[in-house]
Amino acid sequence: MTKIFFTKKNDKFVALKITGHTGKDVNGKDVLCAAISATSQMAVCGITEVAKVKADVEIKEGFLSLYIENPTSETQLILETLYETLLSICENEKKYVKLEVKNEN
Repeated sequence: MTKIFFTKKNDKFVALKITGHTGKDVNGKDVLCAAISATSQMAVCGITEVAKVKADVEIKEGFLSLYIENPTSETQLILETLYETLLSICENEKKYVKLEVKNEN
C-alpha cells in the first residue's frame, strides 16, 4: 500500500511524504504506482527547478519526501494541484492508497 501524507502549517502546505508501493500490479507494470510517482516528482521539479524554491527533498525506491521551510504562493499552487490530482487518482483505489492531510499549528 502507498501512503501519502501532506502536512499543512497555518493553512499552507509545507511537507509531503509518500511511502511504499501500491501493490496493484507487479513492479514495473503498476500504472497506479507510476501515476503517483510521476505526478509527485513533477511537483517536486516544479518547486525546486522551476520556482527555484529551497526545499529538503529525498527520493529513493518507494519513498519521496519534501519539506519547504518558507512556502510561497508558487509552492502552494503546485502542492494544491498535486493534492487534487492525487485525490482524483486515488479516489477509487482505497485498497491500494491512503491519502491524508495533517495540520500543524
